[in-house]
Amino acid sequence: MLTPLQMAAILEHVATKIQSESKEILEPVAVMLETSAKDAIGTYRFGWPPLSQATIDKHGDTPLYETGALQSSIGHVVEGDHAYVGTNDEKAAWQEFGTSWIPPRPFLGGALATDGDKIPEIVHAALEKIFR
Repeated sequence: MLTPLQMAAILEHVATKIQSESKEILEPVAVMLETSAKDAIGTYRFGWPPLSQATIDKHGDTPLYETGALQSSIGHVVEGDHAYVGTNDEKAAWQEFGTSWIPPRPFLGGALATDGDKIPEIVHAALEKIFR
């Protein structure tokens, strides 16, 4: 049986190991969310409201996909113990949150809402690799 001091030492070692390997844990999560957001562009995968007939006539029935610029701008960065998935496209916020004339079509939030349940499995697999 472990003493409280032995248990504390083990937990400290585990915490240190996880912190030092945070990129290996966060990177696959960020890649999954980035891929999910990119894959949704041009589809109705996240249950977005339909495009207007005028928009379909002008651009086709491919929500958020006009030139591919928005889709291409989605990326991720892992810095320390944080992962960021997003875009620097100025039109992204209009699409994600909507405007007075555009209904919201959340592609980043949609990725998290739709595929967020995969995160524990991805983290578990990364932890298994770290602690082999």
